[in-house]
Amino acid sequence: MGTSRVLFAPDAEADRAAEVAMVAAADAVSRALRAGTRVPGFELQDTRGNAVSLDRLLATGPVVLNFFRGAWCTFGEESLAQLATTYSSIVAAGAAAFAIAPPTPRSAADRLLPIPELVDLDMKVARSFGLAFELPRELRQRYLDLGYVPPRIRRSNSFLVPIPATYLIDQEGMIVLAHIDPDYRHQPGNEALVSALQALRARWLSRGKAARRLAGKRRSGREV
Repeated sequence: MGTSRVLFAPDAEADRAAEVAMVAAADAVSRALRAGTRVPGFELQDTRGNAVSLDRLLATGPVVLNFFRGAWCTFGEESLAQLATTYSSIVAAGAAAFAIAPPTPRSAADRLLPIPELVDLDMKVARSFGLAFELPRELRQRYLDLGYVPPRIRRSNSFLVPIPATYLIDQEGMIVLAHIDPDYRHQPGNEALVSALQALRARWLSRGKAARRLAGKRRSGREV
């Protein structure tokens, strides 16, 4: 009789694997993009093959980007599901929201979640945000068994893994809020995200009113 391969180890081994991955990710986290930084532009395809450009999104309003590990990671799935519960609040505040992950067999469409997913081929966008780290060799087979497919890059023997993060980006392309955590088991505080988005919307509305008042005064001056 054949034997089946056990993909999920006992809790003690899973906790140890998480600790090893966190230590490896710690140095990369220190180089990730933070609040007050301008983000690099990008264009990715969503799970239906449609091209999505960050620049075009920002032309219509703020953008929330959620970098997660992918469908192979149950913690990443839970984090994405939690963010999806605030999706309506994000949209109501005038923002667009997207999840970003390396290619995986499953997608947001399969989960019936409202937040659309962008496919980060070879983790090009994650790397441009500083959200990638080299997985220690001792964990690589474990990740492969779980279904993770590492990106193909030029460095030999490289095995990059994404670091979970959530960004709020204003219409000028500046990061307003960045939540980055090398411990992928943690759930992000979406309340802080919604509060920051509402404050950003209030600031933009105030600027719009001020600009309209100034334009009205200029027109009145010309009429006189």
